[in-house]
Amino acid sequence: MTTSPLAPGRRAHRLVRAACLLLPLSCAAACAAPAARRGGPLDAELALLLPHPSAGASAARRGAPAWREGRRRLADLRRKVEGAGPRTLRVRLALREPRTGKVLEARGAIAIAPPAADGRARPAGSAGLAADGALRMILLGPGGTTALDLWARGDRFRFAVPALDLLRRGDASTPRAARRGLPVDFLRWWMLRPAAGTLLWYERADGTDAFILRDGDAVIDLRVNDRGVIGARRTTWAAGEGERRRRLDEEVVIAEGLGCGDVRYAQASTGLLVTVTCEAEERGRAPDPRAFVDPDAIRAGGGS
Repeated sequence: MTTSPLAPGRRAHRLVRAACLLLPLSCAAACAAPAARRGGPLDAELALLLPHPSAGASAARRGAPAWREGRRRLADLRRKVEGAGPRTLRVRLALREPRTGKVLEARGAIAIAPPAADGRARPAGSAGLAADGALRMILLGPGGTTALDLWARGDRFRFAVPALDLLRRGDASTPRAARRGLPVDFLRWWMLRPAAGTLLWYERADGTDAFILRDGDAVIDLRVNDRGVIGARRTTWAAGEGERRRRLDEEVVIAEGLGCGDVRYAQASTGLLVTVTCEAEERGRAPDPRAFVDPDAIRAGGGS
């Protein structure tokens, strides 16, 4: 898509505004505090809206009815995610800059290709995608400039803020500490497989299902109430050789549900608070497969 040319000064002004829009995200890894803090901006609300059942009330054990019920409810949640299929979300984003409190806005689209179900290939339009799914998010800032471009496929990712000439790439071999502050892992988990992980604990009380899941180096406190509201706290841990485990970061999300709805996200290490409003959802037609091709590979191939 082409845009009308701008006068040099006006173009520079718009590029600066676009750069400022996602600056907190782009520098988050460098600006993050040495240790993740507890008590992020959504912690109290998560506790009130989706209270965690008492840990001492009825801890589930393997083979116990509560444990079987937890596994069944978690499987139902996963089937709901898988059933959504490939889709595109049109979203509006409001980001509260943690240092100044200023709220910045952007609009864009998120193309989602969920992981293959039980190892089977996805329907037409997603053939060849990694078994772990694929994600592409493009947000436009002031003046229609690209403020953020996130591509993730399997364990690979590419995070770009073009106005800052900033580009970060990584995969499963990228050290966890090097990804700290970037919400890539969280977005992949939330958008592609929000119920994934090994079930460690389950309890139901006061109309709320509470799951504790382990997903690689992360532990997720996942809660879903009978109204469909869903919340999660994802705590990422890391440990060097011979060192004790240390908490790298905590991220909290509260959403109206798994479909098209309002979502709020907070990151403890940076104080970042983001509200995403889903304006439309396209399920009838799968996203263009080219959206899930590595953008750098497309450029290397001459745009094909």
